[in-house]
Amino acid sequence: MIGQTISHYRITGKLGSGGMGVVYRAEDIRLNRSVALKFLPEELSQDPQMLKRFEREAKAASALNHPNICTIYDIGEANERAFIVMECLEGSSLKERICGHPMEAATVLDLAVQIADGLEAAYSEGIIHRDIKPGNIFITKRGHAKILDFGLAKRQPKRETAENSGATNEHTIEDQLTRSGVAMGTFPYMSPEQTRGKDLDARSDLFSFGIVLYEMATGTLPFRGDSAVAITEAILNRVPVSAISLNPDIPAKLNDIINRALEKDVNLRYQNAADMRAELQRLKRDLEAARTGVQNRPEEAAAISKPPATAESNNAVVVPSGDLAPDAEPHRPWVWRIVIPTSAVALVVLVLGFSYHRLAHAAPLTDKDTIVLGDFTNSTGDPVFDGTLRQGLAVQLEQSPFLSLVSDERIQQTLRMMDKPDGARLTPEIARDVCQRTESAAVLDGSIASLGSEYVLGLKAVNCGTGDILVEDQVRATGKEQVLTAMDKAAAELRGRLGESLKTVRRFDTPLEQATTPSLEALQAYSLGREKSGQGDSASGALLFQRAIALDPSFAMAYASLAARYSYLGETASAIETTRKAYELRDRVSEREKFYVESQYNRIVSGDLEKARQEGEVWVQTYPRDVEAWVNLEFIDWMIGKYDKVLDESREIVRLDPGDIYNYSGLALAYVVLNRFEEARSVIEQARTKNLDLQYLNGGLYILAFYQNDVAGMAKQVASAAGRPGAEDVLLLFDADTAAYYGRLRKSREISDKAVASAKQSKEKEAAAAYEGDAALREAVFGNQEDARQRSSAALALFQGRDAQFEAALALAFGGDVPKAQTLADDLAKRFPQNTVVQFNYVPTVRAQLALNRKDPSKAVEILEAVTPYELGQSEDDNITLSLYPVYVRGEAYLALHQGSEAAAEFHKILDHRGVAFNEPIAPLARLGLARSYALQGDLSKSRAAYEDFFKLWKDADPDIPILKEAKSEYAKLR
Repeated sequence: MIGQTISHYRITGKLGSGGMGVVYRAEDIRLNRSVALKFLPEELSQDPQMLKRFEREAKAASALNHPNICTIYDIGEANERAFIVMECLEGSSLKERICGHPMEAATVLDLAVQIADGLEAAYSEGIIHRDIKPGNIFITKRGHAKILDFGLAKRQPKRETAENSGATNEHTIEDQLTRSGVAMGTFPYMSPEQTRGKDLDARSDLFSFGIVLYEMATGTLPFRGDSAVAITEAILNRVPVSAISLNPDIPAKLNDIINRALEKDVNLRYQNAADMRAELQRLKRDLEAARTGVQNRPEEAAAISKPPATAESNNAVVVPSGDLAPDAEPHRPWVWRIVIPTSAVALVVLVLGFSYHRLAHAAPLTDKDTIVLGDFTNSTGDPVFDGTLRQGLAVQLEQSPFLSLVSDERIQQTLRMMDKPDGARLTPEIARDVCQRTESAAVLDGSIASLGSEYVLGLKAVNCGTGDILVEDQVRATGKEQVLTAMDKAAAELRGRLGESLKTVRRFDTPLEQATTPSLEALQAYSLGREKSGQGDSASGALLFQRAIALDPSFAMAYASLAARYSYLGETASAIETTRKAYELRDRVSEREKFYVESQYNRIVSGDLEKARQEGEVWVQTYPRDVEAWVNLEFIDWMIGKYDKVLDESREIVRLDPGDIYNYSGLALAYVVLNRFEEARSVIEQARTKNLDLQYLNGGLYILAFYQNDVAGMAKQVASAAGRPGAEDVLLLFDADTAAYYGRLRKSREISDKAVASAKQSKEKEAAAAYEGDAALREAVFGNQEDARQRSSAALALFQGRDAQFEAALALAFGGDVPKAQTLADDLAKRFPQNTVVQFNYVPTVRAQLALNRKDPSKAVEILEAVTPYELGQSEDDNITLSLYPVYVRGEAYLALHQGSEAAAEFHKILDHRGVAFNEPIAPLARLGLARSYALQGDLSKSRAAYEDFFKLWKDADPDIPILKEAKSEYAKLR
């Protein structure tokens, strides 16, 4: 439109755009002045509601003539597009001015008085804005505040304004646009009554103004959350952290004004804008007086305006001791040790090697805050320090039960959202941006420089919202081999200065060389392995951990991390071997890492889940903010089928680390296994709104599509995973099981073969073996005994892992090959004597089926009694689903005993746990088992209905499936 003339306005440039308008600079050729033309977006120009709102904005603002409200000159229409003519402003929005940083107190008060003045003028005309936020306040180049966008404004008769009544709004105009019960405004700037959709008066705007003041003073919002629901809950129920605790430089009176404006009870906050403006004006005057020393109080003014005298006076620099207690009085942040003339500072630092510390006036961290750990600035020229020191510092800080570092995975996901490449350096600027995006409290930056053969390490913690320095620390290492020792000292002192108690600093302070390795090269390889793993490259991560072990064969955490990569890649045998080695070296780790290693050992090697769970509970009690501790507990409860606990743990994981896509996947699946599918979908949507990479949710999205009978949705997820090692094969396995679920066995075989081939191509032999075992089990329960034997042999030929061996043994048991099945079961029992899943799920299930083969169903029921506490549990292998087989076999045993009601209860258990059964082949067969159970009870009507449900599910099934033929024959006899 630039260059066009609309009416008597010539458009000369574009100023900006938003959801409710596109704004152009124009010249009024009649009056020879610059104006701004705001056009309704073309896509909204035919919407009657939007046109009315647009017109209302013009009418409301044009009724107001005030220097702190943007002036409206005219309204018109061109080419069927409505436009508003308004004064042309030069400057920027308050939102742009704040930009995550607190403003100077004098500036806050100056602008606040102007905004309050504008609001008072609006209310005097009976107009409520209803959308006060920084984006709707413009600051001109001369520092004048202008209230914009009255598109949500509501006019009241003057007698009904908040200044003279409770304002019930019974006689408001334009009710068709402002219906009661509809929340109008912008999250997170709404008042409590606004979020409820209640009738509003001016006091609602004053609450929103209080939020704006809070953000101006602190650089952050008082009410935050991951969703509109979370923000609403905060607005309604939470008292925000006081502004002065986030920015101690603001006057206490301003903090009081903000608190009163944010009163949730409408009757306790300011009742009109004039009162609020008066308090702001009075505070502004007092501060100006203090600065200029007027009103005959020069001494008092000087005392107010100057900071307390310190030993830095007279050209001296203070080097404090390292003995400052974390609970030192907040108004006495300096503990002086020695005063050194400025001219001697450099010499003292270089020659004597003293440490220099500074604790700023900013508040210390709390046990709710998180920290972003930036990369070290390495000016030594030695690449061995690249990434190494950051990893070493992370190990030290992770020992703290008080501090919580943002995970590397979440940092990588945040960097992707910032369009940064994988592995981008966390420079101080980028780290601060990450800090703000993850709603963390501080950035911790480090540096290392060389002085001849010596090294100086620097650490600095910065409030990422305000830019205030919380802690600075410098230590000297006398040589390269002393750098990690110096890091120990610096990290311990840093923890105390950030607010941790000396008690826990001393208790959890394993030296870095013991917690990791004395080899900088090994630590560097380990650091790179962590980085690659965080980027989702498990194979490269594993190779780097192997290199770290080669450089230091006693590096316990390198073994533990390698075991985790093996486990993720489905290489259980290798995971067991490396976990055992880490366990042998567990005295060479920190207290926190010892929890990890011992838990890993009990899960992967011994398999004693009850012991692992007991230790896991101690872990989360000791480190309640450690996401890894909660993930460990969640996984254990998943395997033993305690899904209510899984849900609680998954929620806590997302609360602690809301930026990791894997955490949302876990929470969604927790809802799925509890049959709460809508809530699972809500979790996925929550992840979507955070712009997280949904490719890591392929499995979860496939499962939800399955429960919706969304064939296209399932196909989409399979296609999306194509070509991605570790994802393609799993999605193909899911699809193979889904085809079998509907009786399309030939199709299932084709897809299974593709899953096996994909796993082989990715060199995941154990996964390929498990997929063959899955196919064997499918063939067996459907009655294809020969195919089951062939698939079982193929699985065992590939790899005799725990899960594949169980699948083969159970398939052979279903298929009638008793000797081979018995041998495999006995071998499992011998190889995994402490493994909870093997001893209380796998082996009893195979032996119970073998008892059925021997025509001894009572023995089968007896064997399965021990399984009951764990029968809802899942496989330890993330890549396959092996759920509810003990329940199915027990149901078959009761059928053999002609106990119809008991059998029905077992098959109902499978159908009632749809989210656990998923697309296992026994899920459709449970319907058939139910039909047979009802027939035994003599309830032929229910039996026929159950048969018909099964046939409906298998309407497109291959006609030659043995169990389908049996079912049709049985049904014919009922008729």
